[in-house]
Amino acid sequence: MNLMGHIFKYFITFLIIFTCCVDPPEYDDGLLENIPAVINETDYFSLSVMGLDYTEKQEWDLNLSTNVEDELLTTIIIKNLNISPSDSTFLHMLDDEGDTIFAAGIFSNFNFTSMDSIQNIGFPGKIIFNANNFTGNLDCQLILE
Repeated sequence: MNLMGHIFKYFITFLIIFTCCVDPPEYDDGLLENIPAVINETDYFSLSVMGLDYTEKQEWDLNLSTNVEDELLTTIIIKNLNISPSDSTFLHMLDDEGDTIFAAGIFSNFNFTSMDSIQNIGFPGKIIFNANNFTGNLDCQLILE
């Protein structure tokens, strides 16, 4: 093979290697920093946030299909929290009329679990996550039983 043949072979190899490479996919949710992962079903709601100086207010209308006989299991886990005195983050659950069912200021690591009757608390309608410099992990699940 002559010199031009070798150059052509290496050029084609170079083109194949470098033009066939693709970037990783662009994720729009999941357990990535500052991108909430949300599952919103008729019997289950899940919110997971891995925050790093995350500041944003987000609201989700719940798709929970509830009736007065249902019970709602609420679980919230906050871990790896790193806050300063000026940081403030809150998690709220509102009923279908806009009244507060649950409100939590996130100022320390904690685990919370509660089983409540829909008859007592009302029909859950919305989750609000209002983060100001949130650094840590938040996991919130609502499960109808």
